[in-house]
Amino acid sequence: MTNPTLTATRARPPAAIRGGSPRGNPWRPSLRGVMLAAWIELLRRRPSAKGYVVYAFVFAAIVALSVVAAVSAGPDKSSVPFELVLILVLGSGMLIGPSLSATSINGDSSEGVLAPLQMTRLTAADLAFGKLLASWIVCIAALLTTTPLLVYAYSRSGWRIGEAAAALGVILFMVLAVTAVGLAWSSIAARAVASVSLTHLTTGLLVLGTLLLFVFTLPLVSEDVSVTSYDFDYDKVTQAQLNDPSFDPSTLPCVEVEELYTINHTDKTAWMLLLNPAIVIVESAPRVNPQTFEEDGRAAPGILALLHQSVSGARMGPVQPEAYNGCTGDYGDTDAYQKRMVAEAMHPANPVPGLALAAALLVGSMWLVVRRLRVPYKKLRTGTRVA
Repeated sequence: MTNPTLTATRARPPAAIRGGSPRGNPWRPSLRGVMLAAWIELLRRRPSAKGYVVYAFVFAAIVALSVVAAVSAGPDKSSVPFELVLILVLGSGMLIGPSLSATSINGDSSEGVLAPLQMTRLTAADLAFGKLLASWIVCIAALLTTTPLLVYAYSRSGWRIGEAAAALGVILFMVLAVTAVGLAWSSIAARAVASVSLTHLTTGLLVLGTLLLFVFTLPLVSEDVSVTSYDFDYDKVTQAQLNDPSFDPSTLPCVEVEELYTINHTDKTAWMLLLNPAIVIVESAPRVNPQTFEEDGRAAPGILALLHQSVSGARMGPVQPEAYNGCTGDYGDTDAYQKRMVAEAMHPANPVPGLALAAALLVGSMWLVVRRLRVPYKKLRTGTRVA
């Protein structure tokens, strides 16, 4: 017979131990949880006095360059000031957003703030997307400070309202993607200095690395082409004939002229350019016909239009050299340069590769961040502070 004094009452384990965690699915964010995490992040990471000085300096630089561009453009319609503001907004966003997100997770971990947040009902996805949203909001706030400049520059740019909205949307999306990359590095690196350095290195590889890779691969797609033309044999001209005003070159013999040209098949490597975040903005801008822009109600081709023309030239590939016959005066199509220029300017834009890469970086980075924020941890780095 069992001694009742020795009988222990088995307590029912709590829900978290039974597997029914009240925190829910760590991969499923909620609107309330994301907004709460973003609000906490914004309160914790309010800029210091030095931060406000940096933001003021960036804003002053944008204003100064925009004013100089507007004054130098003159009173006529010009898209250069508006395009310059867009470029500066993209550059400042890609600098500010990743800098904030790159210290978000490891900064909280080193200060002992991350673990208490992970123990609340906020899921890992709530924390991840909340931190991303907070850094992105700061970039949007920086964009709003340039609204007067954007409105003034847009009024004389010749752009349509839908084109301007699309360009701004693409800029915000690219900034969101690189901000997510900074958040991913913050979840990987234990030290804030390392995550900030790796974030800016990644951004630099996207902006400068794609351009350098395109340039360095030019010898791999180069080809020497030999063209046989005909012209008068000017090597037979004597000094007396040169001094004779009545000298007729047609009296010279007609000979073959072998010319060697080097052409680059950039149509095979132009996809590298399309991955560049700056080129994505270029390809999102409207195309401007250099011959009919006035009839189209637009300004003369500006910065983005000229860059689109250069990118299109690379995408279209080289112009094959033509043979000519100088003996008969047949020098081929003399308007070929103008036709090529118009064809490059009106070549269909293609921002899809760059946007697809940004989307892949965004999704991959956030997947990694949520995975790193899940609790309980399976493995911790040496020296990592949890609470």
